[in-house]
Formats: sequence, structure tokens, C-alpha cells
Amino acid sequence: MLEVCKISLDMNARPVLRDLSLQVPPGLNIVIGPNGSGKTSLIRAIAGLIPVKSGRILWRGQDVLSTKSANRAQWMAYLAQNPPVHWPLLVRHLVALGCPNSKNPPDAVYRTMDDCGVLHLADRRIDQISGGERARVLLARLLAANAEVLLVDEPTSSLDPARQLDMMKILGKQAKKGKTILCVLHDLPLAARFADNLILLDFGQIVCEGEPQTVLRSAEMQRVFSLKFNASGYLML
Repeated sequence: MLEVCKISLDMNARPVLRDLSLQVPPGLNIVIGPNGSGKTSLIRAIAGLIPVKSGRILWRGQDVLSTKSANRAQWMAYLAQNPPVHWPLLVRHLVALGCPNSKNPPDAVYRTMDDCGVLHLADRRIDQISGGERARVLLARLLAANAEVLLVDEPTSSLDPARQLDMMKILGKQAKKGKTILCVLHDLPLAARFADNLILLDFGQIVCEGEPQTVLRSAEMQRVFSLKFNASGYLML
């Protein structure tokens, strides 16, 4: 299990995460919360991309933050929100970058592209495909790493509803395979539909966690957003 143990994080002398503890079980764990609540900082801290002020992050009892980055990359993979691609690579070559110790795309990479619905784009350049196709290609690169922990920041951002659904279905299938997924999401109906566990953040702290329907209808949810939602994540007017 992935464990976050009392981590605190400051950015520009401002507290972002405050003594936050969290146990992340296998499955699709979705983090929600208002802008500035610390969602992205949380998964970036777990990935070791930003230093924490205090606390520990454990994967199966091993300290993630004190582990060499090469070894950490075998445990977990991270997908940023709308990450840049700096070179006009072929799709198959870009996805293969996610597969460690490989100069040529192995069969597993092609299977990953097939799982993400981008196998037909294998010989296209990444800068010559649509934004929705690009998002699925980058997800395929993430999955090609075959990491046990997937850290995903706003994977449905800027996608149309059909592509958003495709993206969440792919993550849902990975969760059913036993992956531990921590995903930041703003779309509450999608979170309600796909989350195994829903985590509500506010001012760098977890204020509610559990089954999506329970969290979405909680008093904490109403307080944090100053709005009321139903069990499906839709705003109640």
C-alpha cells in the first residue's frame, strides 16, 4: 500500500500541504477539491518532484523519498496535466520512452497503445494528431512503464465528453488489474462514476474521504465548495 505520513509542504513561504496523512489502496483513488487546495502538489510530492518540508512517503514499507530516482521509477509513474512534448517523435517511439531499458518498442508497448486506442497512430508524428489523441498517447506512455503506482493529474482536461469517458475507462481497467492509482480530477460526475475512493482536499488537508456518494453528499463537501451536490456529483440548485 502507498502511505503518506504527515507530510507538510511550503511553496513561496506559503503552506500548501499541512501534516497530511493518507493511505492509498489499490484501485482508482480520485482527489478533488477547489483550486489551490493542494491536489497537484500532493501527487507531485509523492512522485518526488517537489521536496516536502517534513513527513514520509512509503510504498510497501519502503521510504520513497530516500530511494534513488531510477528505483522509484520502477514503482511509480507520473502524468502531468497537459505535459509538453518537445520533439516531433513518432507515436510508437514516444510511447516506447515509457518502457525502461528499451531502444525499440517491444510487443508490450504495442499492446499498451492498443489498450489506449492509439495503435493506429503508431507511425504518425505526435505533433500531427489531435489533442484528444495526444492525451491518450501520453497515457499509453505512462502505462508502458508498467509501474504499480500511477499518479495522474487532470487526465480529462481539455477533452471532449466522449474522450473524457474513454480516458476514465482506461484508468478504471488499470485499477481493476490491481494498480494503485491516485488521480486529480475536477469533473465531479466522472469522479462519482469511476472512483473507488474519493478524497476531498481543502487548504492542504484531507477533510473527507470514502465512497464517492458519501463524500459528495457530505457536509464537508458543501462547506468547501459552498454548493450542494447529489450522489452523482451534479450541482443541486
